[in-house]
Amino acid sequence: MEKRGPWSILRSEVKYRNPWISVVEHQVLRPDGKPGIYGVIDAGHNAATVAIDSGFNAILLDEFVFPFGVVQPQIPSGQFRDDEDPQVAAARELLEETGIAATSWVSLGTFQLSGGISTQVSHLFLAQELSFGERRLEGTEQIEMRKVPVVDAIAMCLDGRIQDSVSLVGLLRAAEWLRQRGIWQEQA
Repeated sequence: MEKRGPWSILRSEVKYRNPWISVVEHQVLRPDGKPGIYGVIDAGHNAATVAIDSGFNAILLDEFVFPFGVVQPQIPSGQFRDDEDPQVAAARELLEETGIAATSWVSLGTFQLSGGISTQVSHLFLAQELSFGERRLEGTEQIEMRKVPVVDAIAMCLDGRIQDSVSLVGLLRAAEWLRQRGIWQEQA
């Protein structure tokens, strides 16, 4: 029996698996001592980049999001596994989705995407000193790229036009990082 905080895991079984996610069902003893189940999704990790060009524009992607059936603005991001360095994954995703390479990278930390049901952690980066090239979109990706002034991108986070959690946290952390260094006030 494995202890996980006040929970006891009696047995675990993978109930579903594909190349992108797995769902594990744990037979548990709950904190109140009663038996139950707890389902956990493993979707690998996420690496995401707030890319800001020399004109102080954020690179946003208008991408079709299958679960919601809508096109949403978001920052470049994608999945990676434990054997890949998070910054390498972020650079790969940025290049694939936008054709952009960056020479200046800053870690903006990590956060749990949905800690109550998933083990997925997002690794956030700020990329600057950008060069633009050819995108390498996957067959599943329908993405339009656009440049948005950073001030406007932050407004989009605050007024609800950006709904994606990775993009919200990434853009707001990038703005704070820039503000702390006196760069935000110069541009806002």
